[in-house]
Amino acid sequence: MATIRCVVVTPEKTELDVQADSLMVPLYDGEIGILPGRAPMVGRLGFGLMKVRQGAIETSHFVDGGFVQVRREAVYVLTDRMMKPESISKTQATSDLEKALAMVSSSPETFALKDRAVSQARAKVRLGV
Repeated sequence: MATIRCVVVTPEKTELDVQADSLMVPLYDGEIGILPGRAPMVGRLGFGLMKVRQGAIETSHFVDGGFVQVRREAVYVLTDRMMKPESISKTQATSDLEKALAMVSSSPETFALKDRAVSQARAKVRLGV
């Protein structure tokens, strides 16, 4: 069976470099499934669970925005942060959500609302993980 290389890079290091049968990646406006042989593309990465399937084993990782590039031989994910779901602290995620709900910005109101909405959505996804 054909596989595709999956490389995940954060500002600190290469977090993941594996051969995979398939991937599910959260995009800014949805989710995309990637199989070997997929047409090349570049997408804006959202925040949520990235799932990597290797045979019968599927692993999940929380990714926090960035970009994804699909090439013929590999998928490259550039993200600010990648975490295993079990390493997400419910206490910290709850605290982040409370801060996002209380967020007040000195930016114009439309930007403040957008920043608050994105922060709230990110914290809710982490809590759901």
